[in-house]
Amino acid sequence: MVDEGWGRPVRLTPEVIVEAAVRIAARGRPDGLTGRALGEELGVDRSAVWRHFSDKDSLLRAVGDRLLTMAHDRVPAGLGPKRRMERLAGAVVAVFTEHPYVGAAVAPRTTRGPGEFALVEMMLTALGELGLDATDVVRYQRMLAESVLSYAGMRAGYAVLPDTLRAADVRAWVREYAGADPVRYPAIAAHAAALAEVGPDLVLDTLIEAFWTAVDARSGAATTG
Repeated sequence: MVDEGWGRPVRLTPEVIVEAAVRIAARGRPDGLTGRALGEELGVDRSAVWRHFSDKDSLLRAVGDRLLTMAHDRVPAGLGPKRRMERLAGAVVAVFTEHPYVGAAVAPRTTRGPGEFALVEMMLTALGELGLDATDVVRYQRMLAESVLSYAGMRAGYAVLPDTLRAADVRAWVREYAGADPVRYPAIAAHAAALAEVGPDLVLDTLIEAFWTAVDARSGAATTG
């Protein structure tokens, strides 16, 4: 049983545990999926958590799936297929970055839960609406999903770096790249100023732009072929 501070105990369930883990993850704690951290958050003995999850991996997948549900719920209703998928991609990156330790850990995984199913369903439906044939719908869904998850995991990993390391990485674009030997690295020297201006939003936008270029070419070929 859990006392939520109102003098009213509630039953410990997988749902309650996942909600607590998401709260901890939002604080950027590296130990958010441990029995100790969850026990402290819920006011229970740490062993109680593992009566509902077989191991840490099953808990990670459940919490990761909740992050995917959160991303799905950020996509407004009524959008066209392209805008729907663009908003979904941005939401996944944002949610994973907001819960960085879980986001980085779950990005390469398959959660196998309703959150993941909802995202895959949304993407497959949108790609079908764009006129792709069945083979390309699946192919491009996987391509975008894995690209976005990879980028989301990278951004989440970056978010957990110490401030000093993040600052050093930012300075590197201005100092080391700007000071590159133009004889040995002529292309870097020519583009150094522009490289320093590229931010994470532009990277994601460019990824999506390249994706639509490929999809449009395939859907056009399917229409004319």
